[in-house]
Amino acid sequence: MQSFFDSLKWSTVIGVLLTIIKAGLILLIGHYIIVFILKIMTKSFKKVKIDLSLEKFFIKAVNIGLHIIVILSALNALGISTTGLLAALSGAVVAIALALKDSLGSVAGGIIILLTHRFETGDFIEMDGESGTVVQVDLMHTTLKTADNRHVVIPNGTAVNSRIVDYSREKERRLDIVFQIGYGDDAEKAKELILETVKAHPMALSEPDAPFARVTEYAASSVDITLRVWCETANYWQLKFDLLEQIKKAFDENGISIPYNQLDVHVSSN
Repeated sequence: MQSFFDSLKWSTVIGVLLTIIKAGLILLIGHYIIVFILKIMTKSFKKVKIDLSLEKFFIKAVNIGLHIIVILSALNALGISTTGLLAALSGAVVAIALALKDSLGSVAGGIIILLTHRFETGDFIEMDGESGTVVQVDLMHTTLKTADNRHVVIPNGTAVNSRIVDYSREKERRLDIVFQIGYGDDAEKAKELILETVKAHPMALSEPDAPFARVTEYAASSVDITLRVWCETANYWQLKFDLLEQIKKAFDENGISIPYNQLDVHVSSN
């Protein structure tokens, strides 16, 4: 009888060990299968040139989802019922969702931004009163790097409802500058100097429209001449600064004045 109980104990121990080994193999093999799937996804995303932030979102979501499936499979192998566990997790998710409803709004906003391609990583955008280059878009926040090297983190719940200006989406951009000259100056000569300076600049383009300079307003103390010229988006600021300096120099050399506000004070002797 003793030998029977001993053999029963050993069979029970062996059965438990086999179950544990089975569960361990499910976790181990499942993990490596997930790693393999993620590598294939990463290579596929590079071929289709998907946005970096969207790529990270998909990989993270698939990674978490597949690992949950593997863990549940391992628990089933151990003989643990996952029905009650799933019910408990569902209740916990509902409670967390109620407590973090604002954060979940940002998560929803992040998913919308990533799927609708409102902007992409590397774009220079203006949003929520800030402008900068998009560094990262995750589920909760969009991070901008400003021109003066500040990092601005904007909740996606705010970003998805904000007015967004994307300066990088198009390859070319039109530069508009208004120059003011005095009423006594020659407007035709000023327009000629502006266009000569623009056409001599290597960054100025003649397409989709040729450079344009016309009188657009008679202001209180000046005649306003508007310049419109196309350039590559990456050259926008360099061209603007160059033209402001070069046209001012051309005006000075040719006697074209730039008016400024003046205050005349008359002293009465009475």
